[in-house]
Order: sequence, then C-alpha cells, then structure tokens
Amino acid sequence: MPRSRDAMPSLEISHVEATALRLPLDPPIASALGTYDHVDCTVVAVDTKDGPRGWGFSAGLGGAAASAMVPYIRDELAPLAIGEDALAPEALWHRLWAPNKARQRAGLGVWALSAIDIACWDIVGKAAGLPVHRLLGGFRDEVPVYGSGGWHTLTDEALVAEAEAFRAQGITAYKYKIGTDRDQERTALLRSALGPDVTLLADANQKYSVREAIEASHMLADYDVAWLEEPVLADSLDDLAEVAARSRVPTAAGENVYFRWGFREMCDRRAAAYLQPDVGRCGGITEFAKVAHLADAFNLSLSSHLWHELSISLVGASSRGYMAEYAELIPAGALTREFAVVDGRITIPDVPGHGIEFTADALARYAAT
Repeated sequence: MPRSRDAMPSLEISHVEATALRLPLDPPIASALGTYDHVDCTVVAVDTKDGPRGWGFSAGLGGAAASAMVPYIRDELAPLAIGEDALAPEALWHRLWAPNKARQRAGLGVWALSAIDIACWDIVGKAAGLPVHRLLGGFRDEVPVYGSGGWHTLTDEALVAEAEAFRAQGITAYKYKIGTDRDQERTALLRSALGPDVTLLADANQKYSVREAIEASHMLADYDVAWLEEPVLADSLDDLAEVAARSRVPTAAGENVYFRWGFREMCDRRAAAYLQPDVGRCGGITEFAKVAHLADAFNLSLSSHLWHELSISLVGASSRGYMAEYAELIPAGALTREFAVVDGRITIPDVPGHGIEFTADALARYAAT
C-alpha cells in the first residue's frame, strides 16, 4: 500500500539566493549570432532546514540577463519555494511554473526556473547519497565529448590548432562555426588537416534561409560533415523540418527549445536527428530527463548544449546519450572540482548530487556589478 505523503521524509526549503556572475572570455569569441567577451551566469543556492544546500545555474554568452533574473528569482520564485519539499522536484517545478506561465513560456523566466530545479536535484542526490545521473538511470559513468569551438574570431592557423588540441585529449569529434562566405574554405581546411578519422560537426547558429541551408548541406556532405546544427531560425519549426527533410546532412537542434512540448513537436516533425537541450534553459533537470525519454521513444540521439560540467550527468543517464558538448567557458578554478578529459571522455563525478559548485572566491570575484 503506498505510503502517505505525511509518512515520507522531506526537506523543507528555508532560503533561496541568486547571484549574477560575469565570467570573462579572453580572448572574445564569435559566432553568426555575435561576438562575446563574457559568460552571463545566474547561480542559485537553495538551502534546506536541517539538510544540505543545493546549487544550480543557468548561463548564456554575453548580455546581462542574469542581473534581471536575480530579482525575479528573489521576489517571485523564491517565495513560492520557501517551505516546500526539496525532495519533490517535480511538485516544486509545477508550483513555480503554474502561476508563472505567462512569464515562462520561453526565455529568461524558464532560465530562472531551470536554475532552481537544478539546485533541487542536487539536494535530492545529496540527501540520497547518490550522484544525480544514477537517480536518473545511470546508463554510464563516463561520457564521450566533442570539442566545441571553431569561432569566427579564429584565424585558419588557430582553427586547426584548436581542433588538434582537442584531438590530443583523445577527442575525435570537432564542432566549428559556419555562416560566413568562407564556409567551404574552412571546412576543406579542417578536413585536409584532420583527415578522415575526425568527425566534423557544423554549427550555423540560425544563419541561413531554408534554401541556403540546403545548399550548405550539399557542400558539407562533400566533406563528410556529420551534422548541420541550427541551420535556420530556431522559432520556425516549419523551416527546420523542411531542411531536415531535404538536407544531405542530419540536422541537430534544441539549445533554444523550451520544455518537453517544444521537443515533442520537434520529434513529431522529425526536424532533428540529434536533440541538444540546454539544461539551464529547457526547464532544468526535470525537463531534460523528459527530453531524454522523448529521444528514446523516437529513436533519436541525445546530446547537450554547452556546460559539460553538468550535461555529462544527464547525457550519461540516458541510453540515447551520444556525446556531450565540451567547451571550456567557465574560468579555471571557478568550480570546486575539475572535469578532466581522458581519452575523449569525462568521468561523471561519483559524489552525491551533481557535483557542480562555484567557489566562494569565484562568487565574489566575478559578481556582476
């Protein structure tokens, strides 16, 4: 007979604190979307009464969105979370989302919700004495990664050097940026320099029209590129589905898709062969896990968008996990542990929770003013 809620253990949330960080990028990086000199990051700490503290974060390239999210979390979401059970992240997720639907259909409202949800799953893992990836299925304990970079700011020599540096770590797949009049030259250069054994992945960052994307896919196929990422405007699923149907290269997308419903429609339309949820945007770990189940149901590959430090736990929990995106965007020493690549893989932290925590020095040094 099921136990009553009153008979089950709980951990009451006593405090929620959000901090805006500005993490420098030196040198700056550039894609078809713009040039960035910092990572804009919102860090959330959730305290429980007589229990562990959980950590969560969401982040993006450039901008000052974190400074807007801090008061939203403090004034609207935190009061809804105080007094609730941190060991029931699904229930808490709906308590935060339900009255905020108008502000959480997409965008920064969901980023804020995601950060709190991530912190609560950290608490669940700590209370259970288990890593989060084991709570979610524990399919593997180490995750292959692909090297991500190829920014438009790189010279040809620096582009090849970056790809070779990833290969020296045992990483056999490299993602580079396209969306300029030098797409073919850069693609040819990489294929010639790296040879046939390195998997190339191309990211257009929503640059193309449908016609341009299909034309680009023909060029990419000639160089055996394995996927074409975000070829068209992320808001137009019709365009993405048309590209997917006519492209000579499989499509990848998801970093700008929100909630399970957005991914369900993408799956229904067969608009992407690789799903790439961003845990800090899609609705947190609660929603990422549901996207993983969709990948399983539709026989699609599951990857991630940035933030490998946390994404490895989620990609590693799923049988459909492909590779996690690997890009060193958080300054060295800003986290309490390192995430070393060995033979192209990162071992998931074997610690209770998800293992991601910013140091006190980083929280002070990089605080946005």
